[in-house]
Amino acid sequence: MDLPNLNGRVILITGAGGGLGSAVALAAAKAGAELILVGRRLKPLEAVYDAVVAAGGKQPALFPMDFTKAGADDYQRLIDGIQNDCGRLDGIVHLAAHFDGLKPLHDHDVADWQRSIHVNLTAPFAITQACLGLLRAAPDASVVFAADSIAHQAKAYWGAYAAGKCGIETLSNIFAAENRHVENLRFNAVDPGPLTTSLRKKAFPSNDPHAAPPESAVAPILYLLGPEGREVRGQRIDAQGFSV
Repeated sequence: MDLPNLNGRVILITGAGGGLGSAVALAAAKAGAELILVGRRLKPLEAVYDAVVAAGGKQPALFPMDFTKAGADDYQRLIDGIQNDCGRLDGIVHLAAHFDGLKPLHDHDVADWQRSIHVNLTAPFAITQACLGLLRAAPDASVVFAADSIAHQAKAYWGAYAAGKCGIETLSNIFAAENRHVENLRFNAVDPGPLTTSLRKKAFPSNDPHAAPPESAVAPILYLLGPEGREVRGQRIDAQGFSV
């Protein structure tokens, strides 16, 4: 994969300790980006940190945050940390996800539903909203949301996860529409397709022949973060069919 030039760019990645999050982090660091790694648990973030540094990348900033419990003060603390430590922000990749497994709607506990929606929809909204000032001040900024085809299929048993993913595409499009006159800021969504991640295993515990390695979904995300993708706005890209 040919990497875009991300030198000088500060990129925030949520879900950075997961399979796709770590793959995007390693590739973005290799492309020259300075990273802010956000995730629920510190230990996976430290593993990604070590991998980035071992590969010659810039030392990332680590920011543990549990989105199932995060509130306005937590998001503000994140923004304050970015401003104090980096002084700028050139991109966000929203990859944090929450999935409790397949179950019918009548079995959904309200608290579980709220946690899923909070991670999959509310947190991406809150972080993006809080970061708008920094993003608009950047010369070329990009926000990438993680889509999922399940949002368009209304399949039984996917419940809160599917509802959140349906909302995230609408959220991406609204941000794009409301910022259409901001030439240096763009919003898009990428559907990574089925991947060999822990989230996918919750839905398909046995071997899933349709699942691809997380690295297979990295290219369109980096493309949208880099200068080559600056004209792409308000789009939904299928990672498994992506080509420049």
